Amino acid sequence: MTEEARITLLLQQANEGDQDSMDQAVEIIYSDLRRLAAFHIGKYHGSRSAALTLQPTALVNETYIKLLRQKVGYTDREHFLAIATRLMLRVLIDHQRSKSAAKRGGDQIRVTLTGLPSHDSEADAAASGILNALEKLETLDRRKADVIRLRAVWGMDMSEVAESLGVSIATVERDWRFAKNWLAEELDI
Repeated sequence: MTEEARITLLLQQANEGDQDSMDQAVEIIYSDLRRLAAFHIGKYHGSRSAALTLQPTALVNETYIKLLRQKVGYTDREHFLAIATRLMLRVLIDHQRSKSAAKRGGDQIRVTLTGLPSHDSEADAAASGILNALEKLETLDRRKADVIRLRAVWGMDMSEVAESLGVSIATVERDWRFAKNWLAEELDI
């Protein structure tokens, strides 16, 4: 049995309520989740990631707790990772918001001299906008959203995405072009 087939079987068993199967699936996928966490921490926080209190292992653990609360039936590895990616990004955004709020006086009234939002608020808004646009794309065409996630988030090349989704490279290239243009228009960039 291939690793993909084993993960799919474990996720199906987890969907039926078998917690041990979920634990085993996550154990197999853990290195992917940790790599994803490190990538997003570096991408979202850039040079500030060294000083960040939320490390990749902690991010994976928080994401796993959120995954356990999900009432979603995972169909396969890609579906699981797509949901894990979405939750991981939300954990990062929530973590940044809570740190920014505490650093700036929590729920005290905030007054700026320029009237402009802080850089962190702009980054939060941009990340939320991207997540919302990706979720909207998923409702319109799940495969195109999966292509974006696998290419942009997981860093897969066209052939890896094609193999992962079980479609031709030409289909992936068309989906990639369409999804990039659609997201650019949706995000008004």
